[in-house]
Amino acid sequence: MKCCRGWFLNALLAGAVLGLAHCEDSSGGGGDATPDSDAVVVDGDAGGDATTGPGDAAAADGGAADAAPDPRPALYPTDRTHSPITPYVAARLADVLAVNPNSQRDVFMKVGDSISASDAFLDCFAGTSVDLAAYSALQPALDYFLTTPVGATTSFDRDSYVVESGRTAYWAVTGSPSPLTSEMSASDPAAAVVMFGTNDIGWFGSDHVLTLQWYYDHYLELVDTLVAAGIVPILSTIPPRDDSASEDAWVPMLNAMIRGVAQGHQIPLVDYHRELLPLADHGLSGDGVHPTAYYNPTAQACVFTPAGLLYGYNLRNLITLEALDRVRAAALDGSTPPDLQAPHRIGLGTATAPYVIDTALYTHLGNTADSTARNLSFYGGCGSGADESGPEILYELTLALPARVRAMVFDVGDVDVDIHLLDDTASEAGCLARGDTLVEMDLSPGTYHFSLDTYVSGGVEWAGEFLFVVLVCEAGVPGCDG
Repeated sequence: MKCCRGWFLNALLAGAVLGLAHCEDSSGGGGDATPDSDAVVVDGDAGGDATTGPGDAAAADGGAADAAPDPRPALYPTDRTHSPITPYVAARLADVLAVNPNSQRDVFMKVGDSISASDAFLDCFAGTSVDLAAYSALQPALDYFLTTPVGATTSFDRDSYVVESGRTAYWAVTGSPSPLTSEMSASDPAAAVVMFGTNDIGWFGSDHVLTLQWYYDHYLELVDTLVAAGIVPILSTIPPRDDSASEDAWVPMLNAMIRGVAQGHQIPLVDYHRELLPLADHGLSGDGVHPTAYYNPTAQACVFTPAGLLYGYNLRNLITLEALDRVRAAALDGSTPPDLQAPHRIGLGTATAPYVIDTALYTHLGNTADSTARNLSFYGGCGSGADESGPEILYELTLALPARVRAMVFDVGDVDVDIHLLDDTASEAGCLARGDTLVEMDLSPGTYHFSLDTYVSGGVEWAGEFLFVVLVCEAGVPGCDG
């Protein structure tokens, strides 16, 4: 959006990550034998003025309009509002849609809590108070999703069974049938606009580790259920929690989890949090939680004039319509991916070629079962006698300035992946800290490593899928405090 480009986490780190690098294949645990020579350099301060919208969204390819289509999985950078939809991602979306070839391609469903339940979210697109202003290129998308009614309403103003105030991702997937299943059956959509997390973030009070693991379990189930049904999820980060500094401090980690799930599945992500940061009061009402809407003299949340886009709901309606348009063009009503190229992850996850943590916010959905490395077993430097002789995956982090580092790993079911912070030797003796889910530490400039290693018990390697999230902050920067 031209009116409000933001900094992620208020310009996190400002260059403290020295290891700015090219990126490569984001598929877990594997990849090409060598790093990509043509990959995009990712700026470590994660700021800037990347553009959004159908006419100017292709920011991830560095402006290389004549570049060849990218055949590899995309990395989802933090310096743009819409995740890349390259030919590779578009093909992934086509695979999802192929599961249910008879779904209503011009119908989507809403999934979320009170921020999605409000009449200010999307409902106005079904009315007469719509002013696309400079975004008239979105008219075809608006017409497309108004075509097929869902009962007596449209996709925009339908009261979804899986949207309700005060709810969580757990609620959405619980019950027989669950609210999610009920809405899928009732609307038979091809896409779903998903945002949960505002109520989840403080569910277990100050135990944020338990909260985030609980959230991840159910959020992943929600996304997997949609994908298995042939529905393309369009995921969204959540707004700041300006009502609670302690809970807002953990919003970046939750949003990183959302980014990791989207990136790991190669499905669309909309960074609503990023768009809200530059607005007065973050575009939120007096309660510090719910977005504001433009009134002139009545609620006009679908007005996209400069005056309208100073309000949180107007902004969300615009970027959601943009996201729907990008999916429509790439998979639903054609095959025109809006992006040719995207960044990629560097490294192989091995001791000789570790994955490089090259941004202040790093996320990776991987799988220890894909690794053949079993070089680290007992992390004596941390005084641990736990048997970690199963497969491990290694990451490298280089700091130019002192920083606090918060790293978390989330696994599901019987998988047991532990996290270890190592010094520059990447050895068992060089272990500085370890944990089942969380490692947090103030670090001096230098090179460090993380080993995500598989626990072994009774001869069984508890290997499998995990989500790894790393947040690097200068001392006192919001996001690493709390």
